[in-house]
Amino acid sequence: MNNSPVIYDSLNQAFACSMKLLNEEGKEVNSRGSKQKELLFHNMIIKDPYDLHISVPARKFNHEYAVAEWLWYLSRSPNVKNIGKMASIWNDIKDRQSQVESNYGSYLYHKPGMVLGCMGPSQWEWVINELMMDKDSRRATIVINQPYHKHKNSKDYPCTQYLHFFIRDNMLHMSANMRSNDAVFGFCNDVYTFCLTQQMMWNEMVLVYPGLKMGHYYHSAGSFHIYERHFPMMKKISENYFKK
Repeated sequence: MNNSPVIYDSLNQAFACSMKLLNEEGKEVNSRGSKQKELLFHNMIIKDPYDLHISVPARKFNHEYAVAEWLWYLSRSPNVKNIGKMASIWNDIKDRQSQVESNYGSYLYHKPGMVLGCMGPSQWEWVINELMMDKDSRRATIVINQPYHKHKNSKDYPCTQYLHFFIRDNMLHMSANMRSNDAVFGFCNDVYTFCLTQQMMWNEMVLVYPGLKMGHYYHSAGSFHIYERHFPMMKKISENYFKK
């Protein structure tokens, strides 16, 4: 187990190299009735949060779906009626009201009175105000996984713990802390939408700090894993992609 972050130029490089790392160093575990290969406390840095194109042929990444998922987050609606037409996973984990817990936009942009039972600005607005008042703040966090999730929809326990923004050396950096991260579907779509979120925060901050530059994206996963059904993809990428 190596906790030092691995540095990548782009999301594509991060995905391809992570497949190779899982193939070579991942440990087999059995969790929730299925087999996985896992890296524990896996950390990485993506230097360019704008470079989000995944070109690994075996992955067949659907950029249109990734954008649709991000737009669904912006809607702040936990209902899966529309997003479920594009990815069946959402219908598999929805509750009786056809809602899920993993629309991250509902935690970022909703007023807390609508989600957490208290008054005040949304977490997104709070972070903007915090960074406006203190450019060097360490408090600019957005919490996603909540204590009540432990007793709500057992099929959808949010994988993301929190997002964290820093302005350092005149650059806006963001990190995502994950309790659990599927390396194929979860990682690719999550990082895509998180980097778009980082870009949105930069749009807000550059109005306050002209000349502010985009920083790096930091990703930390307690369990970074791949499911058995994707082992052939992992091996194919590890054996073929790096020959180029």
